[in-house]
Order: sequence, then structure tokens, then C-alpha cells
Amino acid sequence: MKHILIVVWSIAVFFSSSALAADDSGKFAAKGAARKSCSDFTQSAQQKNSDYLLYGGWLEGYVTSYNQFQPSNYDVVPWQTTELLLALLQRHCKANPDIKYLDAVNSLIKTVFPIRLEKESPLVQVSVADANSYYYVEILQRAKQRLKFLGYYNTAVDGSVFTPLDVEVFVKYQKDIGIPQTGIPDQFTLSNLFLKKTQ
Repeated sequence: MKHILIVVWSIAVFFSSSALAADDSGKFAAKGAARKSCSDFTQSAQQKNSDYLLYGGWLEGYVTSYNQFQPSNYDVVPWQTTELLLALLQRHCKANPDIKYLDAVNSLIKTVFPIRLEKESPLVQVSVADANSYYYVEILQRAKQRLKFLGYYNTAVDGSVFTPLDVEVFVKYQKDIGIPQTGIPDQFTLSNLFLKKTQ
């Protein structure tokens, strides 16, 4: 029931944040986690208590609503897990403890919006060792193109498949930048490829 309320609240917050739904002054009533401060969120994150899970649930509901109603957007966080987003929010909130959690979330969305998925993309399964994961074809294509730009591929790249050559390339890149060598486009790897400045 709590998760349903979180989703409903997040949808209400999204609608009320648009110019058409807010009052004449542009103000609206925030609900749930949106009303909490960054310092409250940081404390919950450090304690990993039940409130921390509610922040994560609220975030997922908010992102889902954003994806549904934001024009030219299919998925604003097409590869980022909720865990990664919460970690990024913790970093932002530690630096800005007095702002609202909603403002921190909106700042994060604004930051990642340029690398969103604008339209639906098929999923492709990536299997390495005993690990199976799924990625949008478009995201794999972008990741491989970025690696090609960095000199890790000397042939054309294809996001619709993940071959043994791709595993080798990802392992080499991961080794070069000093992160765990999983051979897959995991969160560490994609964060380095998409969120860091051009090398």
C-alpha cells in the first residue's frame, strides 16, 4: 500500500509542478519525500533505514511519471539503476543539505536529461559468465561508439549484439581506468563512459 501511495504522490507532484497545474504563482503542494530536506535524506541513507527505501520508491515513481509526461523522452535514466541514482543524490545532498529532496532530484534529472533515451529501444540480453542483464540496444550502441571513439574498436560497432569481442573490449577499458573488470557495461563502466568529461 505504501508503494502505491508513493507512486500516486509522485504523479501528483509531477502534475502540480507543471505550469498548467500549479497555482497562479507557480506554487504547488509537494507530498511525501518531496517535502523532506536533503539532510533528512542523507541521514536515512547513512542509516539505511526503512525511510531510505521510501526515498527510493518515491524516486522510481517520480521518474516513471516524468517518463510518461515529458515530451521527447522515453526513459530519462535508461541505464542508471535506482541504487546509482540514490548514490548520486547522496553526493549532491551532502554538498547541499538545506535544499529539498525534490529539488535535488530535479537537479539530477536536469543533469542526465541530455543523455536520455528519446524513444523506445529494444532490449538485448548480455550474458557474461553466470551473469545475465538487459540493456537497451541504443545504450549499447552509444557505449560501443564511445569506446570506438576512445580507440578500443577498430571496426564498426553494433548495439544489437554483445559478442566475445565486446567482452574483451569492455575488460580492457575497465582495466585501463581501474574499475572492476566485469566485461559488461555495468554501472561503473557506463558512468565513466557517459557522465565523465571526454578523455
